Amino acid sequence: MDVYSRFRMEESMASETTANVFESTFEQCGVGLAHVRPEGGFIRVNAALSSFLGYSKEELVKLDFQDITHPDYLDKDLQHVAELLDGFYNSYRMEKLYIHKSGKMVWGNLTVTLVRNDDDKPAYFISVVEDIDEKKRIEQDYFESQETLRSIISSLSDRMAVSVVSPDLTSLIYINEGYQRIWGRSAKELYDNPRSFIGHIHVADRPRVMDFYRHTITSPWSFEYRIMRDDGELRYIRERGEVIRNPAGEVISLVITADDITHDKQMHEALKSANDRLNVLSRTDGLTGINNRRECLYALDAEFKRLQRIGERTTSTLAFLDLDKFKQVNDQYGHQTGDKALLVITERIKSTMRANDLVGRYGGDEFLLLLKDTRDYEAQHLLDRIFTEPLIVKGECGEEILIQCSIGMSEWHLELENVQQWIDEADRQMYHVKGNKAS
Repeated sequence: MDVYSRFRMEESMASETTANVFESTFEQCGVGLAHVRPEGGFIRVNAALSSFLGYSKEELVKLDFQDITHPDYLDKDLQHVAELLDGFYNSYRMEKLYIHKSGKMVWGNLTVTLVRNDDDKPAYFISVVEDIDEKKRIEQDYFESQETLRSIISSLSDRMAVSVVSPDLTSLIYINEGYQRIWGRSAKELYDNPRSFIGHIHVADRPRVMDFYRHTITSPWSFEYRIMRDDGELRYIRERGEVIRNPAGEVISLVITADDITHDKQMHEALKSANDRLNVLSRTDGLTGINNRRECLYALDAEFKRLQRIGERTTSTLAFLDLDKFKQVNDQYGHQTGDKALLVITERIKSTMRANDLVGRYGGDEFLLLLKDTRDYEAQHLLDRIFTEPLIVKGECGEEILIQCSIGMSEWHLELENVQQWIDEADRQMYHVKGNKAS
């Protein structure tokens, strides 16, 4: 074999080896590869592209790239192809949606290079398709989550200010519209000075908040304070905060929510006021404003038990007061005059009794008076002052009506078994006094 023949044989063997290497590389490449005719038909495809699109290689070579390109991306792809064919550049790259055989959409990162023949005419395209579907799905999920978060934060703006600041409160990263709506001030002042919100906190609450922010914040927090708007409106704020850390565990930012709880506070105060009012009404007599029967019995029971505990070291006296001929007053002068009589006697009793004594309306024209730590003779001296001056009530026609009362007393003693016995004993004494008047 001459030298020339040997050279041609070696050249042929090298070409065959190169072709085999290319074929192996083309088929085993981890990304999709295809040779595509200038008009768009597939010449050959590798296994990765076949797997990515769900078609067999035999099926793909019967299709054009236009058949598997989502309509939203086809015009742009065709424009790039035309520019390649016209020689504006040699390759292009784009992300686009492909139509999978199953009908679903899959994302691919396409790189296309034009191969020309010896006379510089387009021969075929080399298309490289990288599967980026999972990456794009993650990006889309992230984008949607961010949009959802923005939407949630925006929807909270009516009653909540949300901000992200540096750990030392020297830099504001984000603030929603809630600050302007709640504080009544522009967010610009916070961007200029993130601590400026403290200056609008009520003077009574400000030192506590200032002291908190003087320290390094490393854990979640929650507290309440009041703010004064420029228009003079007082609002209640509940502030909560969370710390954001990097993978090394360092605090990199603070997320602060300031919730406008003014309405809640007002409702709470209104409810508390209503409950307090109901509590008062449940314990007081509607006409006279003094303790009602229920409260009298409750207080007497407590006093009875106290006296039982301490024995004979002290005692208290219970007085039972009843208006004389009160029914006649109602019948002759009317119930309005009768009510006036009850109010007059109530005011006289209240002005006479001591601060720690109990005064209550037991029912109708009956009153209970508890004089604590007082013997019966001491109580008598005190109660006599009720009648130092006549009790006069004016009737509907201006006539003056003299109101008289009878009082019976019972000093607590060990023989009493319960409160009702104590009341009954004072009641009997009252009727004894009333009977003596009649005789």
